[in-house]
Amino acid sequence: MDHRASIFSHELDRVAFTAYFLGAIVPLIALGVVVDRFVLPTVTDRLANIGLIGAVASIAVLSLASFLTLRRTTRQTLAMIDRENARLAALLDAAATMAEVQHGSDAARAAARGALEMTEARACLVMARATPGEPPTRLASAGNDVEKIEQQLEESLIRITNLVLSGGSPTMAGAESGCPAMAAAPLPGEFAPVGVIIAIGHAGGEAFDAGSLGALSTLGGLAAVTIQNADLQETQRNFFTHVTDILVAALDAHLGYNQGHSTRVARYANRVGRKLGLADHRLERLHFAALLHDIGMLKLDRSTKADRRAATKHTLIGSRMLKRILLWKELAPLVHHHHEWWDGSGYPDGISGEEIPLEARIIALCDAFDTITSKLSYKDPMPFDQAVHEMESCAGTQFDPDLVGALVALIREGVIEPDETG
Repeated sequence: MDHRASIFSHELDRVAFTAYFLGAIVPLIALGVVVDRFVLPTVTDRLANIGLIGAVASIAVLSLASFLTLRRTTRQTLAMIDRENARLAALLDAAATMAEVQHGSDAARAAARGALEMTEARACLVMARATPGEPPTRLASAGNDVEKIEQQLEESLIRITNLVLSGGSPTMAGAESGCPAMAAAPLPGEFAPVGVIIAIGHAGGEAFDAGSLGALSTLGGLAAVTIQNADLQETQRNFFTHVTDILVAALDAHLGYNQGHSTRVARYANRVGRKLGLADHRLERLHFAALLHDIGMLKLDRSTKADRRAATKHTLIGSRMLKRILLWKELAPLVHHHHEWWDGSGYPDGISGEEIPLEARIIALCDAFDTITSKLSYKDPMPFDQAVHEMESCAGTQFDPDLVGALVALIREGVIEPDETG
């Protein structure tokens, strides 16, 4: 930025000097020529001549002084604009980073890094409100020698943190008694601030300006919202996971055979998905859809599993169950189609090839693999080598050939081993 500012200032100087030359110097020269040729010869009084010359010179000096003043003011204004633009850019970068985080700690770290860049501070801390009687706790930090700075300024940090937490307003502290300048802003909560973001200046440096404090306040508001949303999402994920585990256990108890089938299918599906390079959000969706792929069986009699005509209903029932729940809505199509065949002869819709969602194809493959290799109440498990051959023989008809290749590769690499089956 300094290099760009230097280039810009040089260009500005050239433009300003050109304007000054054309608007002031040229007219002054013309005025001087006119005075010298036409006015001075007609004035016989020597003092009058000197006065005229002095007037022209004074106009020249005032013009030069005005130019220099304007140039300095312009440079100061541009410098201020550059600082505000840099703060805005840092604020936007921090906001973009926080928009992608999934955990409150990551949001706090993004806020600390954004504050450091935005204020050009030596270090920045994000402090959380502590229980009564306890000192505030650090959520995140950014900068060099943060631990050392925090130890040296412990009392000052606690004082400014408590001041912001109690008042709910941003504040600044100037450098005094060897302490560096500080600026602090609240992380607003529903009823009171939930934390404070603090910028610590360089030793002996100037105090933070109002622009830095305002930007810090905006960043604190963004960080507070992001942290609260991340915590809410974490709570939802935990609830999602626990409820899924309960339903899988209920399904195992309901069917009474092939215990752990859904868990094994989810494990195999996760490894196939990673082999294919699926993004994390798709792997998460695949995992939970695999765990719940047979959830529709909860509404059918346990003997239905061996009755193919009746069992075909479980995909429709399961997808309808999941579709009604917002957190599981994205899983419904995967459960709905996990018995479709690559050649179109599956159920419930008879779609084929890539019309079948990729995650549903993965679940179909892993479901069949675990079924034939697990001990069931009504048939013996197929030997592992024979099961691999069975998967390969069904590639292109029942299963996606590429997925079969991925599963077989995982088996041959030892990622999926015989002792993992039920």
